[in-house]
Amino acid sequence: MKDIPAQTIWEGLSWVYDRVLANKKSVAAPPGNEGATDSAIRWAVAQAGLIGFTTGLGGAFTLPVSLPVNVAGVSAIQIHMVQEIARARGYDLGSAQVRTLTIGCLAGGAVIDALKTAGISAGTSLTRTMLLQMSGAALRAVNRAVGAKLAARAGMMNVGKFVPVVGGLIGGAVDGLSTAAIGAVAKRVFVREEEPLPPPSPPLLEHAA
Repeated sequence: MKDIPAQTIWEGLSWVYDRVLANKKSVAAPPGNEGATDSAIRWAVAQAGLIGFTTGLGGAFTLPVSLPVNVAGVSAIQIHMVQEIARARGYDLGSAQVRTLTIGCLAGGAVIDALKTAGISAGTSLTRTMLLQMSGAALRAVNRAVGAKLAARAGMMNVGKFVPVVGGLIGGAVDGLSTAAIGAVAKRVFVREEEPLPPPSPPLLEHAA
């Protein structure tokens, strides 16, 4: 498969990000709706698996048509899922930082490594503040690292997808599992706001003997 430039992939996913975002009623939501994150992941895994199965049924005979449909459809579902995770945790989907990291999550662990290089350790209590204050230079560094990973992945193809019917089973499994993995990464990147500690319990009154 011919290599696709990293910048081309990034621009394409940015376009998908905008189209998915345009269909949402709001770009921000109050944090605390943690159940929405798991629900979004379950929905996305099912939908991505279905697309992978249906577009892989024809094997090599339908690959020239089904492959672009598969890539576009699964990518849109995965971006929607990550957006919902970020929004449920109180992030503004219109910010440059959230856009970059949402697309970056599609590269899996590569976005975690890119953040570490930028001095941000995903999943820690300080991650949220640091993410929202990322400089343009840091965003571009994450962009380049993630773009290279996505480009390398785009050049790979599972040979099982060339076999009719079997290609559908393999495609459904691969797309479903990869979507679940992306959801797990997104939950590490877009951390929740730390909940305030409960007030201390009143001291127990000591009874005189």
